[in-house]
Amino acid sequence: MSNLPTFPAAQQSLPRADAFTSLLGQIALTHPSLCEKTEKLDADWATGDARDRALTGIVSTCISRCVQANMFPLRDVLDAFNQFSQDFFDRQVEFLRTGEYRAKDYSEVVKAVYSDDHYMQTVYYPALLFCYLGSPNYRHILRAVDKATAGWRGIECRRVLDLAGGHGFLLLHALEQLPHTEGVGIDLSPSAERFARALQRNTGWGQGRFDFQVRDFIGQSDGDADRFDAAFCCELLEHLPEPTLALQALHKAIRPGGRLFVTAAVRMESVDHLTLFRTTGEVAELLSECGFEVLEESSVPFVLKRPSSAQRWQRQLEDPMVPATFVAECVRR
Repeated sequence: MSNLPTFPAAQQSLPRADAFTSLLGQIALTHPSLCEKTEKLDADWATGDARDRALTGIVSTCISRCVQANMFPLRDVLDAFNQFSQDFFDRQVEFLRTGEYRAKDYSEVVKAVYSDDHYMQTVYYPALLFCYLGSPNYRHILRAVDKATAGWRGIECRRVLDLAGGHGFLLLHALEQLPHTEGVGIDLSPSAERFARALQRNTGWGQGRFDFQVRDFIGQSDGDADRFDAAFCCELLEHLPEPTLALQALHKAIRPGGRLFVTAAVRMESVDHLTLFRTTGEVAELLSECGFEVLEESSVPFVLKRPSSAQRWQRQLEDPMVPATFVAECVRR
């Protein structure tokens, strides 16, 4: 079921979140160009919704706390985001020319990317964290997660799984909104565990209700059967040579009637993308085949300015030259 965002006739003018304003001032000291781009993106994707503005402030506060706690220097985060972004655009141009992703072998990606602890800690995770301010699709993902978890307050949601969530930001944000819920992050990477646990300490979100396990969930998920009331599977499927296996493992782990929040890159190249989804419909079909029903879809085109109407939004989602992100909340049948 498609559920495009609403488009009010006139957007309400709201004051900028203080935390975001403060962070922009710090960014301007070393990366004035990135400061301008981030501020413009914020304006171009503004919806006039007060909660949207609050989420921008929440991300800004999270990054600022981590910088103050010496988890990473702000300059390094900005350098990482610029490096990550340039690599993305270079690869995207090549993909549009060839119609294929550059990465072909999962073991080679593991060796070159996930096993490089220095790269993961200083570039990969910091860059992805800043994406919630500097990237339109990540901004949309956070807002969709916030909406979904607000709905989970009305269902029994005692345990939430975050599969390969990396830095852990989405799960920790969800735990902040769900004060009676426990969260478990599972990832193959020890780098992910270190980063996510440090993020939890520096934000304080989910204190005493957050755990992280380094293990092979896809290959060893039988013991997780029906253990979770909800799960996140964000920006993972395109990284796997066989995404069906991840969804089948999640189907086992989530109780019948439980929720799955899932996102996937569509026509979007990156250093570690292996499975090419050419349409958002392909992801929806895969979910159905694996026992999930899409309750609400709010997939987003990767464009710098928010489309001004539902029709333009849909046209860009369907444009084979425009990268997109499939975003949906599902129920486990």
